[in-house]
Amino acid sequence: MSHLINIEQAILEKLRSLSHDKQQEVLNFVEFLVQKTGNQNQLANETISQPQQRLSLQEIARLPLAERHKILEPFIAATSEDFLTDPELTEFSVLDGEDWEISKI
Repeated sequence: MSHLINIEQAILEKLRSLSHDKQQEVLNFVEFLVQKTGNQNQLANETISQPQQRLSLQEIARLPLAERHKILEPFIAATSEDFLTDPELTEFSVLDGEDWEISKI
């Protein structure tokens, strides 16, 4: 327990030395980590609580829309997180740095 308190004290000391803008960035990062951890815990809990009934993509596609949403909902947050952080999925950001529009000749 004292180890945890020492970590908290060290973080607070470092945080106090930062500008307000940097403190806000730290807060945003911590909130991101908490949300990410919460999403991962939610997925793990739902996986444990649900009986393992694996459906193929074709079987899921045949279900009514509401049922499909129930099955896919736990994976949406993790998937969107992947698109934000996985370099292979963020390749489209390259387009922001290049002149990719067709120029008029």
